Parts: sequence; structure tokens; C-alpha cells
Amino acid sequence: MKQYSKLRITEKDQNIYNALCDLYKEKGGKVGIGPTEIGIRVGRDSYDASAYCNASLKKLIHFEKIEKIDNGKYIPLEIGKEE
Repeated sequence: MKQYSKLRITEKDQNIYNALCDLYKEKGGKVGIGPTEIGIRVGRDSYDASAYCNASLKKLIHFEKIEKIDNGKYIPLEIGKEE
């Protein structure tokens, strides 16, 4: 099993987080966002959009910035705290 001794949020992770937040706000904050939607928002093609985001999404869950909900969708946690 991998050990992340220098685990940190990178620019890619931050871009994915920002895309998730934007999509979540656009949908009224009522539904989760899938990794394919997030990947497309950051400029990936639909065939690899989900794969591009997966590692970053796991890392963002580890840092408690997002939460995975039903059906593989994600929601940002910090937006809920701001409202």
C-alpha cells in the first residue's frame, strides 16, 4: 500500500476542487457532481475526464474538502459551511 509522506494539494487538485464547487453552485447545491462532469469542466475529453480526476478526488476526500455521496457523485464540504 502506498504511503504519502508528502501529501499535499497540488494546482491540479485545486483546479478540480474549483470546478466541483462551480458545478455544484450552478446546479443549486442540491445534487452531487460526477467525476466525468468535473473532468470536462477542467478541459479534458469525455473519454478520459473521469480517470483524470480520480486521484485528485481521493486526495480531496482525505483532506476533508469534499465528500463522496451516493452513485459516485461528489459534493464540496466547505461551501455548505459558508452559507
